[in-house]
Amino acid sequence: MSKLNIGFWNTHGLNSHKIEDVDFVTYVNSFEIVGFVETLVSDSPGNLPDFSMPFTVKPIKRKRKGRASGGIAVYCKPHIRKGVKEMKRSKFSLWLKLDKQILGLSYTVYLCFCYIKPYLNKDDSELIFTQLQNEIMQFKHQGEILICGDFNARTGGLQDYIQNDDENENFIDCPVPINYSPDIPLVRRQMDREKNIHGTLLVSLCKDLQLRLLNGRFLGDSLGFFTFYNSNGQSTVDYMLTTPNLFYCVQHFIVRSPVELSDHCLLSVCFKSCTQRETTLESHSDVGKFQWEHSMSDNYHDALLHKESVNDILDLMNNIDDENCDDIDFLVSSVNKIYVNAASQTLVLKRKVLVHLIREKELNQKSMDVQ
Repeated sequence: MSKLNIGFWNTHGLNSHKIEDVDFVTYVNSFEIVGFVETLVSDSPGNLPDFSMPFTVKPIKRKRKGRASGGIAVYCKPHIRKGVKEMKRSKFSLWLKLDKQILGLSYTVYLCFCYIKPYLNKDDSELIFTQLQNEIMQFKHQGEILICGDFNARTGGLQDYIQNDDENENFIDCPVPINYSPDIPLVRRQMDREKNIHGTLLVSLCKDLQLRLLNGRFLGDSLGFFTFYNSNGQSTVDYMLTTPNLFYCVQHFIVRSPVELSDHCLLSVCFKSCTQRETTLESHSDVGKFQWEHSMSDNYHDALLHKESVNDILDLMNNIDDENCDDIDFLVSSVNKIYVNAASQTLVLKRKVLVHLIREKELNQKSMDVQ
């Protein structure tokens, strides 16, 4: 497969009536893998049309009277089912192993769907995030990780990476392994500015294990939309997070608009095979780099606002389906061309330099200085 679409949704109940609802079936049918949490059903929710029978985790029964909490069901399309294997389950998580052939990758992907109940007390919350961290560590050295979950976590403006981690002076008094890879700063936007205990625990987990949140970083969720709506307001509590290698195979990540079927929004991610990604990067590198001149900023701005460029952008906006991978690919490629065309009219193209020759020259010069 050249692409893989994965969906995640807190459906706040997944009974047979919802499974058989035409609107519900149509809404999730575009995914190769789709996971539902807070199913609230003790038995299997049943067969979802065009999908194989699900992997499931039963909801947790409360000690006192009241309905159960949680529950997970994950469905796969039949043509990839043989490449999906259940690895581990707990009261709040379900781990699947995706065969590397599904995306033509050189590594295995471990996919986790989880539901962490709302905050009750500090000890319980810290314990469940520690358990999740231990589960991630169990699989992280065997392949790449993708976690889809309702964490009941509000992260506000908290960063999921260590800031200024690439500055050498940070390690003077704190030695790190020779193969340590510093965190790369990646801007993330989020409309929800509130924070809670679960949010702090989630970003701490990301920092400890070098995982990256997809929310607020990709086409389809560039503003970091809310994922939960009720009469009291809205919040962002549902997330997807990955290891860095898999992060760079993401084509787009989308928070779907709210619908009546649930008070949570459906999250979707589209992965391209890394073979395709490498080819794309090579084609982009052929363009070269432009030398930015502040004196040319007005000219560059005018080139972008040229009638032809504006018409191209309007045509793109009117003719793409933002839930279709191929249309998203075309949009990204076309917008890149508009920027490149504007730059080629106003800026100077940098001459390509062989970096390794420059580095070799610097080393030779240092050697001569020592002598």
